[in-house]
Parts: sequence; C-alpha cells; structure tokens
Amino acid sequence: MLFNLFKMYKILFSFFTIFLLTFSSHATHVVGGDFHIQWLSPNTYNVKLRFYRDCWNGIVDIPTTMDVGVYNPSNNAPVTSFTMNRISMSNVNLGDNCYTPPASTCIEEGIFEATIVLPDLPGGYYLQTQINARNALAMNVTGNSGNGTMIWFAMIPDPALGQNSSPDFGNYPSDAYFCVNNNKLIQYPVTDADGDSLVYSLVTPLDAWTAANGNYAGSGGYPFYPELVYQSNPLGGSFSLSDMVGGANPMTIDPASGEIIAGPSSIGFFTFAVRVEEYRNGVKIGEVRRDVQYASLPCTTGSPPIISLTDSIAVYVDDEICFDIDVTASTTDSVYLHITSPNFDLLGNYVPPTISGNQSEYTNWMGSSNSIQFNNLGTNTNSIGPGDAIAGVGTIPLRYCWTPECEDLDSIFHIDLLALVHDTCGNGLDTLTVNGDFVSILYQQSESDIHVVYTPPPTLLNAPNDTLIDYGDELCISIYAEDSVNISDTLFIQPYSDSVNWLQYFEMPLINPSGDYYYPDFLGDGNDFTMTGYLFNGFNPSAIGKVGVKFCVPADCYAIDLGEYNFTYQAVSTGCGALPVIQSSKIEFNNPDTEEPILPNVFNPNSTAGNHVYKIKGTNDPCNEFMSVTIYNRWGKKVFESEDPYFQWDGTHYKNGNKCKAGTYYVVINGEFGGYDDAGERKYYKVIDQKYINLVR
Repeated sequence: MLFNLFKMYKILFSFFTIFLLTFSSHATHVVGGDFHIQWLSPNTYNVKLRFYRDCWNGIVDIPTTMDVGVYNPSNNAPVTSFTMNRISMSNVNLGDNCYTPPASTCIEEGIFEATIVLPDLPGGYYLQTQINARNALAMNVTGNSGNGTMIWFAMIPDPALGQNSSPDFGNYPSDAYFCVNNNKLIQYPVTDADGDSLVYSLVTPLDAWTAANGNYAGSGGYPFYPELVYQSNPLGGSFSLSDMVGGANPMTIDPASGEIIAGPSSIGFFTFAVRVEEYRNGVKIGEVRRDVQYASLPCTTGSPPIISLTDSIAVYVDDEICFDIDVTASTTDSVYLHITSPNFDLLGNYVPPTISGNQSEYTNWMGSSNSIQFNNLGTNTNSIGPGDAIAGVGTIPLRYCWTPECEDLDSIFHIDLLALVHDTCGNGLDTLTVNGDFVSILYQQSESDIHVVYTPPPTLLNAPNDTLIDYGDELCISIYAEDSVNISDTLFIQPYSDSVNWLQYFEMPLINPSGDYYYPDFLGDGNDFTMTGYLFNGFNPSAIGKVGVKFCVPADCYAIDLGEYNFTYQAVSTGCGALPVIQSSKIEFNNPDTEEPILPNVFNPNSTAGNHVYKIKGTNDPCNEFMSVTIYNRWGKKVFESEDPYFQWDGTHYKNGNKCKAGTYYVVINGEFGGYDDAGERKYYKVIDQKYINLVR
C-alpha cells in the first residue's frame, strides 16, 4: 500500500575530490539535449531544441544559432534545412530536498526555436543536428573516432496525418544524478499533447558521420547514424546497452511508464539516451530522444522502516496468545502501516494501549518487563487502496491477544504487513502517481502465520512396572491420569487385557461426605486420592482433571496356568485434538515348587516320628491334580476312600471312626500329581498303583 501523506526524508550527498578538479580547457562541453516538435497548423511546426552544456568544465559558450537538417527516411536524402535561433540561455537549478550540488557542478540550458513548413511526405521526416563538442568525461562510452559528437535526432510523421506534436521531455530535472551502489528512481515528466501511446526504451547515444564510418545519410538504415562505442568497465567486463552504467542490477526502464532504475557501482560520469516512440492506432508515427550525462555520486539515503514480528507463531487451543508488532523508522519521520488478514480478526483481537493525554503505553513489551511509550496513533483515511493505514511518528506499536477455540485447531491464520515512509528524493524502490505527481517510497513488507496446534504437555499417566508374584499372593494395582494444563477437561482411564477381564477385580472407590469419590491410601503413601465429577459406567472411569482406578489381581490357579497377565492402560482427555496416552505392564506368576510323589509301604498311627498317617509324599501342584484312593482290609472290606490329592489316612475306619487293627491292607490309587520340569514346563506324574501296606501299632 502507498500513501499520499508522507514525512520527507532528507538525503545528503557529497562529491569525492575527483569531481572538484578543473579539467583542461577544451570544447567538449555538451552534455545532452532533445527536440520537441509542436504542430501549429497544417504543415506548420514549431521546433524547439534543448541544448545542455557543462558550464564548469567547458569554456565554449552555447552557440547563438543551430542548423538543422530535415531528411526523407526512405532514402536518407536531404529535404530541406533551417536555422534555429537561440531564444534563451540560463543555468539549470540543480538540487532538491535531497541534494545541494557543489560549485563545480554547473549545467547551462540553451533553448533554440524555429517555425518551419513541411509539405506532405509519405513516411514522414527525421530531423538532425550535431555539434562536435560532446563532453568527454563519460566513462561508459566514447566516440567512434575517439572524439564524441552530440547528435540531436527526432522523427515526425507525414504532415498529412493532421495534428500531431512529438512527445515533450520537459525541463532538465533538478535531480539529474545517480547514487553509487544504491538504486535510484529517475522519472522524466514526458507529456504528449495528442494523447498518443508512448513506449520508452534505453538506447545507445548517437555519434556523427565520419570518413571512417561512412556517410549514413546516403547508405545507412535507421537510426541513420552510428552509435557511440561502449568502454571497458574498470570494475570488470564492459559496459553495454544491456548494462549501461554497471551496478549490482543493470539499468532498466519501464516501457510503459518510463521509470528508470539505476545504481552504478562506480563514481564517475555516465552518458545514456532515452527514446520515446509515439504510436497511434498501434502504428508508430514518430520518436524523440533525450541524450544526457549524469554524475554518479556517493549518496546517503534513507532506510525503509523495520517490522519486528515473528514469521511463524504457534498457539495452543484454549490458551491465550499475545503478540506484539513493532514498526520503527527514523525517530522524526512519519511512518505508515497497513495490516491485513484474510482470516484473522484484527479488529476484534486488537488490544489498545493505555492512553494518557497524547501518550500511549504498552507494558511488558515484546515479552519483556519493559514498557514502551509512544505518541497516540492516528488513522490515515486518505490511504491509497483498500483499508486504512495506521500512522505514527518514528514508531508504530500494536498488540493483539487471542484465545483460539476448538474449531480453530489445525488452522493457519495469515497476517500481511506493509510499512513505508515517503522518499522525496526518488531513491525508493517503488512509485505511485498521486494527484499527477510521482511518489517514491521506502517500504518493508512482512508476513506471519499463526498455527493453531494442540501440543501442550501430555497427560500424565502413572502405571505400575512389571511385577512378579507367587501363587496365593494378591497384587493391587493403582493407576491414575492427570492433566496439569487443561485442568477443566474430563479424563477417561481404561485398563484392558487380552488375557483377563480386569472388571472382575475392580474395586469401586468410596464416597466422602462432600460427595466426591476417593481411594484411601491409593498409592501406599497414606494419602487419599480424591476425584471430582467421578463417573463409572462399567467400562471406563472418568473424572475432571484427574482420575484413578484400582483393581486387585490374585495369583490363583488360572493365573498360574496362564503364566502372565498383560495389561494396557489408556488415558484420554476430552480436550479437542487430544491424543490418547498409552502405557503397558505385565504381571508374571511364579510356578509352585513340586516334587515327584512317593507312596510309603508302612505307617504307624501311634508314631511320633512323622509317619503317623498314610499319604503321598512330595510337593504337589495345587492347581492341576486329581486323585482317587481306596483302602481295603485283608477280608476285602473298604476302610477308607478319598478323592483329595492331599488325603491322609490315620488308620481309622472312614465310616465309624474305629481304629483299624495292625496288619496288611490293600491300597488302590489312581490319579495325577502335578509338577514342573527343569525348563518350567508343566509335567504330570501319573499315580496308578495297587499295593499292600502295613499298618503298625
């Protein structure tokens, strides 16, 4: 965006000593000029010639008359000639708001005029005059024979075309200079009285006919005169039409507007020419050329404003973000900022400063503990283009605060900024016509993207480590999840296992007098674990901010047979975009110690030595055994029976309890006695026998 209210930049220029030297006296004093042909009436024209002279380095005055030849472009044959009288001579007022030339800089302008009558001629005419006095200070070009001749050249259409005046370059510009290593804008105020289309181009300045290059007026083609020769560039390479003055970027001209951008790398003088071609209904009808010589000076130019803003900002859902924008220029210059966004609410999220009189203030500026004070900001309603500009002096601070919501997740909000100051010296990189005048600006563009993400610290999930327990023991597992960032979110916690249904071991929390659910001594530290808004629907407990679950797993025969339980614990937050947090652990169960069974042959119920009952000796597996035992006396009467692998017969009758007499008894036993081999694999010992035993008393 450009704006038509600007603070002028003062740019200072200085000459190097080389430009203060007085050159040898010679007649090479002409530094440029151009024709302007004005239609007065049918076939009658006023011809004006501008003659520019270096009045410091040249000692020859501007002549009082100039002879001009008129030629037929179809065959270069002379048609007529006329003499122009000098009607005025004056010094050009060089300098502007940015440049005060030294005394050694002097440009004199002579104006010549004549009125001529030309008959109709298909193809029109070209006008030419010359003087062997081109200034020799130019470092980029020289004449074909070593001496330069200044050529004035113009083309006009057939007078039968009717009213037509050539484009007019206007007066010699007061800012006729280049800035070393700094692109500078050059703009001639060219006008065309007939409203024809104009096309601009840079061309090589023309040279004179010589014996060496032949008589162009009899044998050459357009532009009918030879061109100056480009010289070597002292910094390397050579100057050329495509690189007329050197510099980081070649000298260019906009064919539609005539804006020239150039920034030579060398201090010195440069000659160039601007051609303006005139078109009517798409057909070229004429052209004029301005031949000029500019000094390349060391310039101190203004600087564009600086925008301080991070180019990428991340913000969490439901978290407020504040970001500051700082635009600074020279402390006394007016600076303008145009800020736009296709999807960010700049107006609704703007945070105004604290205002006291004419002063405003933001505290904690740019995330620091410092404050910034500044003059109250205004709005430039005369801004050029859509929207208003924010205007300030020296600085423009802005603050925006915003809390993205869930629907903003994964969105990107784009902000564009354009800050500028007015460069009255024409050294800016952009121009715009405001009320018919060209405005040059120094500007800075910036942009920033705000990414809405959900990457706060993850939900804390506390789960047990892998555990080993023995048969008959019980392990109580306490797990909990907590969200320390989004404490108002609801958390769900879910244990699950492919090998066991944890719900059969689930322990419901207690309820305290306040109606909250809690687990006493939840983590074994003596503290209660209290939950707000606790709900349990038979599948996954939930609570606000934090939630816990407890279940106790016994090491029973099912667990021993399976060997291990694998659990997975998952915690999920209701915060938008939240991802589940998952952990896992396992419980391993020790196999019981077992020994191979032994069936004794003798036992004594009255003994105190440990064999007072009849039983199977050895350590058995309590989870995987079965047994059937029957004992008969010598007459075949049953005295004992059992299906307990841990049976013990104390020598009494299994029905009446009477003591059985000492003697021989017959035992029939059938079953399996469990155990494990050395590799930990289950092993079953078959116990199938029929044998006699002795009962001793």
